[in-house]
Amino acid sequence: MLRKPMDTTPGIGIFALFVFMLLTVPRLNVKIGPAPLYFIDLLIICLLLLALNKPPMPGGKRKFSGLILAILMFVIVSEIFGVLRFGTLVDSVYITGRTLLALSVFIIAGQFVRTVRDFELVLRAAVLGVIVTATLMILMSLPMTRVQVTDLVFSNRFLEPAASSVTEKYTRLEDGARGRTLVGVSILGATFINAAWPLAALMLRWPWPMGIWRAIAATACLIAPMGVLMSYSRGPIAGTVLILLAVVFLGLRRLSPGIIRPIAFGVGLVMIVGVGSQVFFFDRVVNRFSATIEDPTGEGSYERTLGYVEPFWHVIEHPRFLFLGEGNTVRYTEVDIRPEQVGKATHSLFAISYYSYGMIAAFLYIILLFSALSYSTALAVKRRGTPVGFFAQPLVLSMVALLPWAAFGHAAVSAPRGAMLLFLILGLISALAHFKVPAQKRASTRRHGNVDSRRPAFG
Repeated sequence: MLRKPMDTTPGIGIFALFVFMLLTVPRLNVKIGPAPLYFIDLLIICLLLLALNKPPMPGGKRKFSGLILAILMFVIVSEIFGVLRFGTLVDSVYITGRTLLALSVFIIAGQFVRTVRDFELVLRAAVLGVIVTATLMILMSLPMTRVQVTDLVFSNRFLEPAASSVTEKYTRLEDGARGRTLVGVSILGATFINAAWPLAALMLRWPWPMGIWRAIAATACLIAPMGVLMSYSRGPIAGTVLILLAVVFLGLRRLSPGIIRPIAFGVGLVMIVGVGSQVFFFDRVVNRFSATIEDPTGEGSYERTLGYVEPFWHVIEHPRFLFLGEGNTVRYTEVDIRPEQVGKATHSLFAISYYSYGMIAAFLYIILLFSALSYSTALAVKRRGTPVGFFAQPLVLSMVALLPWAAFGHAAVSAPRGAMLLFLILGLISALAHFKVPAQKRASTRRHGNVDSRRPAFG
C-alpha cells in the first residue's frame, strides 16, 4: 500500500466546500432588496482573493486559457451592447457579475488543486454532493416519500427559490414522477450527478487508505445511476450510456467497478420491482424516445435540431451577431424592446451562446468542449499508469457526461450554476498540469525502480 500524501494547498478546504455546495445547494441565498445574494458567489469571491497569492501554473500557461479569455471578451462586449439596446444597466451588472464569477471557477480550480491530497478532498466533496443530490432526486420521484421531502426540504425558499410552485406541483402527484433536486429541474440535477459520479468512482478505487470514505464512495456510486434514471430525462440518461461506453471502449478498468456494477445493480432492481410499477415513470421516457424516432420533426425534437440551423439563417439577416450577441440579461428581465432570441430555438449550448454572445463565441464554446475532451482523453489513455493519467480518467467521463447536456440544453450559458459546473470540470482538467512528470525525470526514476514500483497503483 502506498504511503498517503498529506500535503495540501492552503484554502483547499474552502474550494472543497464550494464543490459540495455547487453539487447540492447552488441556489442557497438570502434576499437583499430585489436581488438574491447567493452564498456560492461569496465563496468564489473568497477563493479568488486567496488565489492571488498562489504561484502560477507549471510552464506559465494554463490549458484552454486562450479560448476562455476570448469567450470572456465576447461576454463583456455583448452584455455592454445589451445595456445600450435594452437599458438594463442594473440587471446587466448583476447578471454579468455572476457570469464572470462562474467563468473564474476555471482559474480557481487550477490554483487550488495542486497535490494528491487536494484532489482527494475534491473527491470527498463530490462524493457527498452525489449522495445528497441523487437521494433527493430518488425521494422526490417515489410517491411514498415525495410529500415528506417536499415539506421538509423544498418548502424552504432560501434553498428552493421556487418553493411555492414546487410544493404545489409535487404534493398533488400520486404515482412515480420526474424527480427534482435543489440544483434545479430534473435534467439539470441529473446532469450534475452524471458529471460528479466518475469522481466518486475514482475514490472507490483510490490507491491510498481511505477509511470510511471508501464505503461512502461506494454508496454514491450505487445511487448515482438511480438518481439519473429517476429524472426520466433523455439527455442525462443518454449521458449515463455514454459514460458506460467510454469506460468500456477506453479501457478505464480503474473506474469500471464504480460505473458498470452500479448500472447493473440498477437495471436488476428495476426488473425485480417491475418496469410497469407505479413507483416508476418509464412511460414518459418511452413515449418521448418513440416520438423522436417516429417523428423527428415533432415539436420537441425539431426545436433541438433547429437550434443548429436557425442561427445561420439569423446571422445572414443580422450580420452583427457574427461578432456579438444581445447578452444573457434579457432572459432574466423584462424589456420594452423584443429580444432576438424570443421564440427562437435555444435548446443547445451552440444556439444560446450564439444569441447571447455571437456566432464566433458559439464556435469557441464548441471548440473548448472538444479540446477539453480530446486533451483529457489523451492523458487518460496515453499516460495510463502515471498520476496524471490516473486523475484524468474520471474527468474524461465528466466531459462525456456533459455532451448531451451541451447538445440539447442551454444551462451551461444561461444559468450561472450551469456555467460553474462546466468551468469546474475544465479547471480540474487544466489542473492536471500539476501532476505531470517531465519525461527526463520519468526516465531517471524508472532507472532507479521507483516509477515501476508505483505504477500498479495508477493502472
